[in-house]
Amino acid sequence: MADTDGDVSVIRLPLDVTGRVLRRRVERLFGDCFRLRRAVQRQARSRVDAYWRDHINRKADPSAARKRYGLTRQALEAAAKAHLDAAPHLAGGCSKALGLHLADSVWTQVERHLFADASGRRHGRPKVGGWWEFARVPGRAKSHTKPRKWETFRLHGSVEAHRDAFQRGDGGFYQPRRMPQPHCAGSWWDYDGPLVVAMTGLGVGELVLPVRLPAAPSNQAHLDHHLGDPNRWHKIDLVRHRDPQQPGGWRYEAHLMVLVAPSVSPSAVRRRQAAPTGRRAGVDVNVSNVTVASHHHGDDLTVDRVAREADQKQAIAKEAKKRRDRQNALDRSRRANNPGQYQLSKAQKREQRRRNNAGLPAKTYTPAGPRQTRTDGKPVQAYRRDQLSRSYRRGRAAVARDAASTSRARRDRARHIAGDLVAAHGPNLVVEDTNLRAWARQWGRSLHAFAPGMLLAALDREARATADHNGVDGGVERASTRTTALSQHCLCGHRATKPLGQRTHHCPTCGLKGDRDAVSATLAAFVTVETGKPQTATLDLQAARAALQHPRTWTDLNRTTRHHKRTKGWQDGLSASTAHPPPHQPDAGRAVGRPPATAGSARQTPAQHPHQPSTSPHRAAGARAGTRTGRSPDDGTNAPPLRDIS
Repeated sequence: MADTDGDVSVIRLPLDVTGRVLRRRVERLFGDCFRLRRAVQRQARSRVDAYWRDHINRKADPSAARKRYGLTRQALEAAAKAHLDAAPHLAGGCSKALGLHLADSVWTQVERHLFADASGRRHGRPKVGGWWEFARVPGRAKSHTKPRKWETFRLHGSVEAHRDAFQRGDGGFYQPRRMPQPHCAGSWWDYDGPLVVAMTGLGVGELVLPVRLPAAPSNQAHLDHHLGDPNRWHKIDLVRHRDPQQPGGWRYEAHLMVLVAPSVSPSAVRRRQAAPTGRRAGVDVNVSNVTVASHHHGDDLTVDRVAREADQKQAIAKEAKKRRDRQNALDRSRRANNPGQYQLSKAQKREQRRRNNAGLPAKTYTPAGPRQTRTDGKPVQAYRRDQLSRSYRRGRAAVARDAASTSRARRDRARHIAGDLVAAHGPNLVVEDTNLRAWARQWGRSLHAFAPGMLLAALDREARATADHNGVDGGVERASTRTTALSQHCLCGHRATKPLGQRTHHCPTCGLKGDRDAVSATLAAFVTVETGKPQTATLDLQAARAALQHPRTWTDLNRTTRHHKRTKGWQDGLSASTAHPPPHQPDAGRAVGRPPATAGSARQTPAQHPHQPSTSPHRAAGARAGTRTGRSPDDGTNAPPLRDIS
């Protein structure tokens, strides 16, 4: 049996189904599996409705009532077997092993509806999925105790034989546009050729799908890591994605689960090794930006901000307009092909009456009004029964493909930003325990555009991976806002209520001025909290006051106010800087490369705090002449306190 050590990763293997016969077989497999899954879903939903209507038996003994109505995993698996026995035409694309796994996926939905999760919430009534949302056929895991036991989808061959089969004389790795169909004279367990996904036990014969590996040299180490040891191959799911550029409109992949840790690039290993483990960082999450501040035992304050630039906002607005135009084109196409299912708009009705009164010939309209509905508000004809043109289907697939591509790009960007932040601030971070769902109700569009939740999740994963690599504790800990109130406190300990539209912090006690988010993130770096218990968070004001006595802390926080000079208020006013800082030489013994402060970087006056920077005319003029991402223009030695990361 393979030693898993709890490490699991998944690699996506593209499949070549360009052949018409092979593509039709795969389409039949998905079609038969969808029909079986839909039948089990309908049966499970009717059982759930009957269970909730039976108040007497449900209150007396819920477990017995669930067994009575067949709301168990075994009952749904038996229902799938009964459907397969009653429909022998499905045996050509769906075996009983696949039917059991499809029933298990339906039971997962039912289980989430019947039983509450850790937060006390239950999912809604189980739904019957549509054809376009059905994208995964689950496979069965490989047995690591019995040899040659792997039902449903199996991966055969080796990555070395795959490279040898498609290697040319110059040593390059080239795969043809149409992969050859492999054949095996004996058993597939004895096959040692290019990688293929095989499935036996179907009524129409075995299904063999060639695998197309990425040929780029940068991907070969990743492939060797996951495919080098066949004993660690565990499970395969067959997945499809809508792609109008592919024959048939679908792109197929095999998702292979491997009992091995995820692959890590050498650059990521070096970055995690160099991460400062002795720093303590705080994170302030906003609708439009994320600010991270860290210190090393109260000294060497570093503040970073993640926000969107003006050109990025313009690009996002351009993409949003493109999506709206595509959706409008799809809506016009649907209306033109189904004019009887829509009403005329008010303007079209007025024009029609005017033409009738003037005796003009009738005009054919593409209706622009609402859908024809019944008295209960439901459409007269279901949308799935509409007549759709071929261009409509291609356009719909293009919209789905672009949406998936945008989602992948945002996840990759969040991962890169998280890597840069952890490399600068270390793996120990604290963030306020906020409810992003409540924010979405008020700032839904801005929150979706910036996606701070995705960035926080990537930051937590990177922090934990960095901590594990260095053998220390780490991650993103959540602190309750009731016990800390970071946005209402100053580092000196003074508490003053600030409205949400006030984005600048100005303490009347000590005179500290700074960006509200930067001050909150700095305070979060002085919060102590037990792992997994946000309500135990406490703010160490004594350490925060000691850190305020350092000249660098006062000066750096004071300079953060330049990011909100033109903010109109409320959290939908987005910041306008995501540029990388200019390269600078790191100082010896410092975790983050920032030059030390000089004695002349601050001037003391009787009316000022001992570390408050001077506001003389020549300093103000020098500050106005500086850039957002360059060095401070006043002395030429201090690096900017906010390093914007894109």
